Amino acid sequence: MKDRKLPEDQSQVLFTDMNGVPREGTYKKASKAFVEAIGDEGPEDTGNIYPEEDIVSWEYLDKRDRPNPDIMVIL
Repeated sequence: MKDRKLPEDQSQVLFTDMNGVPREGTYKKASKAFVEAIGDEGPEDTGNIYPEEDIVSWEYLDKRDRPNPDIMVIL
């Protein structure tokens, strides 16, 4: 990464890999990697892992655009 500033541990982020592909996932400080979120496979499936040095940019996902997981919407 250019600026070497990294997100907070366990932050939900939108990150772009060296191929210019944007991905959503979580930054894991202990692993020094970004882990892509890939559906509902369960907690044992860690998804695709991208080392810090393979990420060209990142930004925090805006939590205001996401529904609160503690609120259930019944249609």
